Amino acid sequence: MSRASSGLRQAATTLASELLPPRLREFVRLIGLPATLRLIERYGGLRIYIPAHPAPDHPLAGLIGFDKLRALSDEYAVDGIGLRFVLPKAKRAFDAIRNERIRTDFSTGKSVRALAAEHCLVERQVARIVADIAF
Repeated sequence: MSRASSGLRQAATTLASELLPPRLREFVRLIGLPATLRLIERYGGLRIYIPAHPAPDHPLAGLIGFDKLRALSDEYAVDGIGLRFVLPKAKRAFDAIRNERIRTDFSTGKSVRALAAEHCLVERQVARIVADIAF
């Protein structure tokens, strides 16, 4: 693993712990950041159900793994009843992670234009993101 990707992973973990809503921070503690991010990417903003007694073929098990789904069930099931709630989108955390990735790529020589195209942003927005390291 390169130094840049290691630094990016560490920055992403720090940003996630600071910017994620409390319930998602708890998810990170229980199932880890990668599984939590997969849940948010797929179901962020939608109502989900954490079953009290999950089956291996449950859609969430396919996404994060059966053991991780069981860990969530163990934590959130009360008296044999699962938990239904809206999974936060965590836009601030995702934007911060994206911005850190943009800064890292810019500092290693990628152009503002290429970064704008890659992240579906306008060049001016990328220029603002990298402004603190560009000048």
